[in-house]
Amino acid sequence: MFLAGQLLAWRHLSASGFHLLGGTSSSFVYMLTAMHGIHLAGGILALSFANVAAMLGRPVESRRIVVDITAWYWHFMTALWIYILVLFSFAAR
Repeated sequence: MFLAGQLLAWRHLSASGFHLLGGTSSSFVYMLTAMHGIHLAGGILALSFANVAAMLGRPVESRRIVVDITAWYWHFMTALWIYILVLFSFAAR
């Protein structure tokens, strides 16, 4: 849902004159949200892989490894976004 909403938001921004090549700040907004979308898609792919491994009845240790890797990925993404938000908070001052 986020990715579909993001595409709609990009269309609205573009129609309002906020283009990708319109300047540094507009390019940064597009780049930041695109990177978020790519990381979100990667996380969904990892969760899907873990779900398929569980549905196929893989051995518990095999499923545990997949779930652990997926959990590490999401925890890293959480820490990264907290860092980015703090960075933006200090940059705005």
